[in-house]
Amino acid sequence: MKESYLEIIELDNGDIVLRPAGEEGENAEPLATLTISDDTKSYLKERYFELAKCMFHAGIDFVYSEEETFGDDMEYPEDMDVRPKILH
Repeated sequence: MKESYLEIIELDNGDIVLRPAGEEGENAEPLATLTISDDTKSYLKERYFELAKCMFHAGIDFVYSEEETFGDDMEYPEDMDVRPKILH
């Protein structure tokens, strides 16, 4: 099984993205993008990035949770690899 690594980075424009590790440049296609408001960043200080990491982890947990969580009618595209991946 091939392992996939993901990274969470903050772009120059302030967006925080989840993308495959090793994708170079800000033009790399992110898997998900999170924009945190300036008010929230001000309130959380440096902890806003931890908030983003928690939100991405929750999303990953949701996607890779057991199928029974989704119900028996959950269908995945044939080319989608739904096996758990390692996230670092």
